[in-house]
Amino acid sequence: LAGGNDSFNMLAPVDALQGYPEYLAARGDVALPETDFTPIGDALPSPDGRKLGLNIEMPELKALFDSGKASFINNVGTLVEPVTKLGIQNQSANLPLGLYSHSDQQLHWQSGLPTNRSPLNGWGGRLADLLDDLNGESQVSMNVSLAGTNLFQSGGSTSVLSRSASSVPEIRLWNRWVYRHKRAAQESILDAQYQNAFERSFATSKKAAIAASAEYRAALDSQDPIITEFNTSNSLAVQLKAVAETISARGALSKRRQTFFVELGGWDHHNGLDDHPAMLGQVSEAVGQFYQAMVDLELEDQVALFTASDFGRTLTPNGNGTDHAWGGHQFVVGGCVDGGKFFGDYPSLDLGNDLDTGRGRFIPTTSVDQYVADLALWMGVSATNVRDLVVPNLTNFHDVVEDGPPVGFMKMGG
Repeated sequence: LAGGNDSFNMLAPVDALQGYPEYLAARGDVALPETDFTPIGDALPSPDGRKLGLNIEMPELKALFDSGKASFINNVGTLVEPVTKLGIQNQSANLPLGLYSHSDQQLHWQSGLPTNRSPLNGWGGRLADLLDDLNGESQVSMNVSLAGTNLFQSGGSTSVLSRSASSVPEIRLWNRWVYRHKRAAQESILDAQYQNAFERSFATSKKAAIAASAEYRAALDSQDPIITEFNTSNSLAVQLKAVAETISARGALSKRRQTFFVELGGWDHHNGLDDHPAMLGQVSEAVGQFYQAMVDLELEDQVALFTASDFGRTLTPNGNGTDHAWGGHQFVVGGCVDGGKFFGDYPSLDLGNDLDTGRGRFIPTTSVDQYVADLALWMGVSATNVRDLVVPNLTNFHDVVEDGPPVGFMKMGG
C-alpha cells in the first residue's frame, strides 16, 4: 500500500470506557465515528482489555478474520534494534536510515536491510534464491510482479518476470507472421558469438526473455479460466486475478514455490483523508475475491497474502490529513494463517506515551524483520538461513534458531 496507510483509521479501539475516547481525543478532526468501526475478535489481553474494531468499509476482511482466515499484526515498522523514546531523544538510538521518508522506508521494507541505502537485492529475492531448487526446470521466474520492477523480489540468482495486470508479456510484434523475416534476422543476431561481455549478456538476457514469455503465455493458455468473479474496475483486484491465474498454471510452470508483488498507490494522505475508507474498501474487496479464487483452486491453505506499507501516519491531524509516522498495522490472509487473532502490541493512543516520539508517531513494537521471518519460515526457509541470509538484522530482536517463529501468525506444520 504505497504512500503510508493510515492504519489507525483501519483498526481502532472501540470500547466505550477507554479505547474509543482515547482514539477520539488523539485523532481530532480525522477521527471516524464509532459507528464506522465493526468490533472484531476478543478483547486485548489483560490488563489492556480494549476492544478493537475494523473499518466498516472492509466487510470481506472482517468475514475472513471471523472465519479464522486472517489476522492482524499490530504496530509493525522498520527497526535496526529495539529502541526507546529516551534513546531517540538523546540521539543514542540506532535508527533506520531516512526515517519518515517514502523512498527510504519502501527500500527498507523491501530489502530488510534498514541501514543500507544501496542494497543489491530484496528479502523476497534472497528467499527465492534459497527455495528455487524446489521448482522444476522452467524459463519463467518464480518471482512474478504485477507492479513493475521492485527491490523486494530482486535476488542474486533469481530474476523477476514483470507483467501488466491486463495482458500477458510478449515481445512486441515478435510472433506476428508478417514480421517473420525480421524475426529470423534478429534470432541470427542473438545467436551470434560476441567477444564483448555486455553484448553477450544482452543477447543472453534477450533470448531468455523471449523464451520465458512464450513459456508463460503457453502455460496460462493451457489452463481453464478462473471461475471466481473479480471486479474489473478495482485495479488491485485485477492484479490479484492475474496472480490467481499464474498460480493456477503452477503445474505447467513446474513451480512449487512462487512470490508475487502487487501494489496500490495513493495512501499518502496529507489531505483528502475522506477518501481513505473507500480505498480500504477497495483493498478488502480485492483480498476477499482473491481468497475465494484460492478456495476455488483448492489452494487456500497453500497461499498467503500479506500487506506492507511505507509507514503509519501521525495520530494528530494535519488539516484533513495526516503526516508520515512510523509503526502501523498489517494483516495476513490465508488458510495457512493462525487466524482470527491480533499479534503484536496495539499501542496506547494516549499522546505522549512511552512509544510516542511526537504527534502520535509510534515506535514499532514488531520489527519488519520479525514479520518477514514468520513468512520465510512458512515458505520453507531454514531458521539458520532466515537468520543469516533472509533477514540478518533479525538477531537484534529474536533468536529464530533457538526460539522458532518470532511472531507466530503462520501455521508452520501444514
